[in-house]
Amino acid sequence: MTHAKKNLYDLCQCRNLKERPSKFKLDLAEHRVLPHESVMATTEQVLDTKLTVDPPPGWVDRLRAEARRAVGWTTTALGFTIPIWALADGILLTLLIVCWTVGGEWRQRVRRITANPVALAALLLFGWMLVGSLWGMGSMEERMLAVKKYADLLLIPLLISMVITTQERNRAIFALAISLAAILTLSLVVGWGVLPAGGAMNCGPSSPCIVKLPDSCDISNPCIFKKHTTHNVLMAFGVLLFGVLAWKSSHKCIRWAWYGASCLAVGNVLLMVQGRTGYAVLAGLALVAFYTFFGRRGILAAIVVLGLSFSAAYQVSFSFHTRVNLAVSAVTQWNPQVAVKDDPIGWRLEYFYHTAEIIQDHPLMGVGTGGFVQAYRARVEQAGLDVPPHPHNQYLFTMAQVGIVGLCLLLWSFVQQWRSVALIEGDAYRLLARGLVITIAIGSLFQPMLNDHTEKLFFCWLSGLLYSGTDRLPETRA
Repeated sequence: MTHAKKNLYDLCQCRNLKERPSKFKLDLAEHRVLPHESVMATTEQVLDTKLTVDPPPGWVDRLRAEARRAVGWTTTALGFTIPIWALADGILLTLLIVCWTVGGEWRQRVRRITANPVALAALLLFGWMLVGSLWGMGSMEERMLAVKKYADLLLIPLLISMVITTQERNRAIFALAISLAAILTLSLVVGWGVLPAGGAMNCGPSSPCIVKLPDSCDISNPCIFKKHTTHNVLMAFGVLLFGVLAWKSSHKCIRWAWYGASCLAVGNVLLMVQGRTGYAVLAGLALVAFYTFFGRRGILAAIVVLGLSFSAAYQVSFSFHTRVNLAVSAVTQWNPQVAVKDDPIGWRLEYFYHTAEIIQDHPLMGVGTGGFVQAYRARVEQAGLDVPPHPHNQYLFTMAQVGIVGLCLLLWSFVQQWRSVALIEGDAYRLLARGLVITIAIGSLFQPMLNDHTEKLFFCWLSGLLYSGTDRLPETRA
C-alpha cells in the first residue's frame, strides 16, 4: 500500500470512529508526507466544509457593514455641522436614521439600550413628553410640533445602541473642535474689524459676503452662524474642549495651539459676545475642571480665579460691564404689576412669574405638551402682555407642560448622566461628560436647552457619543 493510499485509509478510519480532528493531524505528522501527498491531505480538509470553510458573507451582511460604517462618518459630520448649519443637521440625521434601520442586530441593540441608564432616562423623558400630548390646551399642530422638538432625545439611545468605537468618538469630537475653532476665528476677525462691511456681514444684492451673520450680531456683538446666546454657550464648552485637547496632546506645538485657542475662547465669551448665559456656563465649567484636577481645593482655587477674571473683565470690557449692569438693574427694578419694555432680563422675569402661576394651577399633569402658549395667552391676554413660545427656562417649561413627573424625569436624566460618568473610559472623556451635564443644566436655567435646535442636538449627539459602551455588557463594548 502506497503512502497516499495509507493516508486516505487512515482518514476514513478517523471519520468512521468519529475521532477528533486533532488526532487525525497527529497521525499524519507521523508519516513522511511527500509533496503530492500533502496536496491530497489539503484537498480532503478543504472538502470537509464543516471543519475549514466558512460561507462567504451575503449581500445583507455587506449592506449592514457599510451602513454601520456610514453611521460613524455621519456622526463625525454632525460634530462639524451642529454649531454651523441647521439644514445639514437635518440631512445628516435622516441619513443616520436610515443607516441605523438598515444595520440590523435588533436584539443586541435592545439589550444595550435597556442596560444603559442614560439611554433609559432619555427614553422615559421623551415617552412622558409624548404621553403629555394626549391632554392639555394646545392644538393638534402645536402638540405634534412640540413632540417633534423633543424627538431628538431619541438620538441618545440610537447612538448608544450602535456602540460607537473609540476611533469614531475621537474623530467626531475632533470635528466639533475644528468647527468651534473656525467659529472662534471668524468671531475674532469680525470683532476686531479685520473684515470690512460686506466682507462678512451686511449681505445684500449689492454687497455679497462670505458669512451671513445672524440679525442680532455685528462688530460689537460678533456671534457667528448662531444667535449670541447659543454662540456663547457653545464657545464656553469650547473652552473646556480646547483645554482637554491640549491636555491630551503629545506634540508640544499642537498642545500650545489648543491652549491658546482655549484662552481666546474665554476672551470671546467674556469680552466680545453679549451672551450672559455663557458667563454662567463658563463659571460652572471652571469649577468642574478645577475640581477634577485638584480635588476639593480646586473649588476654592476656581472661585478665586473666577473672581479675578470676572473683576478684570468688568473693568476692561465695556460690553461685559454694560451687560452686568443691565442685568442687575433689571432684577432690582422689576415689578410684576408693570409691563416690561425692551428689557430681556425683565422679560424673562415676567415669563418666569406667569409660568409659575400656570404651574401653580396645574402642578401634577401640566397643561400638556404643546399647550404652554395657549395657557400663557389665557392668563395674560387681558393685561395685553407679550406671549412667548417658552419661558426661557427649561425646568419651568417642562413642569408647565407635563407637571412634576416631567420635571423629575428631566432631573433624573441629568443625574443618570452624572452617575454614569464613572463608567466612561478615559479621563478626558469623563471630564467632557461632566462638562456637558453642567453646560446643559446651567443653561437650562436661562434657555429652553431641550427646545432650541442647536443646544438640544449638541446635548443629545454628545451624550450618545460619550455614554456609548457604558452599559456593563462586555460583548457590546468596542
